[in-house]
This record gives sequence, C-alpha cells and structure tokens, in this order.
Amino acid sequence: MSRRLLPVLALALVLGGCTPAAPAATPAPTATPMPAVIPEPTPDPEDAMVDLTGLSATMVFAEVAAMARTPEHYLDKTVRMQGELAVYPANPALGIDAFYTVVIRDATACCQQGLEFVWDGGTLPEPGTELRVTGTFAAYDCGGLPSYHVVADTVEILS
Repeated sequence: MSRRLLPVLALALVLGGCTPAAPAATPAPTATPMPAVIPEPTPDPEDAMVDLTGLSATMVFAEVAAMARTPEHYLDKTVRMQGELAVYPANPALGIDAFYTVVIRDATACCQQGLEFVWDGGTLPEPGTELRVTGTFAAYDCGGLPSYHVVADTVEILS
C-alpha cells in the first residue's frame, strides 16, 4: 500500500468503519402506573386552623394570595390574622355601611392584601390600628357576587 492510502484507510475506519450498534431494548416499567382518578386526601383536623400570625411575611402573603385564588379550600376553617385595620366604604344598595379588612403586607412592605372580616362584638378602633382577628372563613352573597370574609369570634387591639 502506498503511504497516502494508509492514513485515508485509518480515517475511514475511525469515522465510519464500525457497524452501528443495535438499538437498546426499552426496559420494562417497574413502577405501578398511576390510577386515572386520584382520590381526594382525607381532611386533616390539624388543617382546620390557618394561623397567619406565625408565618414569615413572605409566607403570609403567599397564603393570603392562595385564599384569594382558591377560597373554597378555606371555607369553615378557623383563620387567625394580624395587621392594620382598614375601612372601605360600601355601596348603600348592598345594605352594608363599610367593609372592614385586616391589611397584611409582604416582606418588602411594598404590596399588601386585605382579608375582609365582620364582627358583632363591639366597636372597632380607628383605621390603622394593629389588630389580631380570629374567626371562621365563610362565603356570603355581596350583591349577587360570591364573596368571602372571616366571621370574627375575637378582635384584639395590639396598638
């Protein structure tokens, strides 16, 4: 063989001289397939309380956002929340004078969300007062629209 042909043959063997490998066999699944319908979890009695007062500012904000997004998951649960009292005027046609909320701020104090509450236990302090409210999360009809609030059992003035 000539000296020129030897490097060409070596290159041909390296680049494509080997036969392609047979495709690997697909391994048989070892796990049991998931059922088509996933059963609902059994309610845990410990989940009956949503205590927003013991969470970090970020977690409180996330939990309040979840309550606004999926309020049906929180119905009939006891909610404890802490924040500033805010009062918003209501439309007299609704038969409500005002909406009372506990304003909860996020970790950076730039954003806030409020949870509405009702309380028949006395006179509420001035707006801006720090409160801790405990009660049951419930649905109500607000002029034909479904709305949600905490029916307060206790209202504690903190400042």
